[in-house]
Amino acid sequence: MIGKSTKKILVVEDDMPTLEAIGLKLKEQGFLVENAFDGEEAMEKIKENNYDLVLLDILLPKKNGFEIIREMKTNDNLKNIKILVFSNLNHSESVTWALSQGIEGYVVKADTDVNSLIEEIKKVLLKK
Repeated sequence: MIGKSTKKILVVEDDMPTLEAIGLKLKEQGFLVENAFDGEEAMEKIKENNYDLVLLDILLPKKNGFEIIREMKTNDNLKNIKILVFSNLNHSESVTWALSQGIEGYVVKADTDVNSLIEEIKKVLLKK
């Protein structure tokens, strides 16, 4: 059993209903959850906080998820934060590139319900 209450997750999503549904489910599971609605807000929060996981959409205003991945993985202070992409962008080149950067996984929104996403998050957080 992971100490869920100690796990802090940033959910980066610009669709409010999706953001609220994910946040509610994560909080019900005992996780500490913060939200960001665009890429710039996400990077500010990532730099200021110590997250265990960033749940990241790719298609975001101001700064897209690919830019966030690149910025995190090239910053010594941020590169070890786990990233799980949750996006409807499922072109094979996009998925391949993101996975090649060392993210923990790439989940396609259209293929995944909230409960399955929560299970995937738990798996990622259990990995060392």
